[in-house]
Amino acid sequence: MKKIVALVFLFTTISLFAQNEYWGVKTTPSFQLGVYVTGKGCINTVDPPQGVKNDFQLSKMPDIGAKFSYKFEGTTNTKIFADISYLSAYMKYKLYNNSSINWTNEFHYINFGVGVELSSFLISLNLGIPTSGKWGVTQGLSYDIKTEDLSTMLQLRVGAAIPIVESEVGSLNFLIHADYFLVGALSQDSNYNPRIASLSLGLNYMFNL
Repeated sequence: MKKIVALVFLFTTISLFAQNEYWGVKTTPSFQLGVYVTGKGCINTVDPPQGVKNDFQLSKMPDIGAKFSYKFEGTTNTKIFADISYLSAYMKYKLYNNSSINWTNEFHYINFGVGVELSSFLISLNLGIPTSGKWGVTQGLSYDIKTEDLSTMLQLRVGAAIPIVESEVGSLNFLIHADYFLVGALSQDSNYNPRIASLSLGLNYMFNL
């Protein structure tokens, strides 16, 4: 948590320093608050046990969240932002010599993110508190994972929020971003502890405050 606080402070300092009156730019803060929804595809990036291989898996449910941003109007479109969301990650295993036999693992989190936007480009760090998980045993069968057996998610996100429609009320944006687990999904580390990469597409609407 100290790292997250430090990161927020860093983003704030950079934005203020880059656009304050030191550079002769008079800045006017602008606040936005909105909601977003995204769907995603995921894959495990860690080599699985012998005899199975990783496969691409579409998310079974969307990620849903709320976002708050703070923009410094001036010569740039730099924003700092924070969001909270219900985030899910999935991964699929399949037999190496018979891809018709496969099973899916899933992990669910309450996610807190902080980041910075430069024009449409964004980068953020996500901290996810695990709420539930399922581990596939074989096709159609799985068991629940105890939350104490799941690690706190630390995830890097890069992507873009591209305006579609803008007005005095707010803006509708197309979202595209890639995420990567910086730590394994399970609390007990092993050579097979999954780290999931995902690509998400979605929409958000940000209201001007």
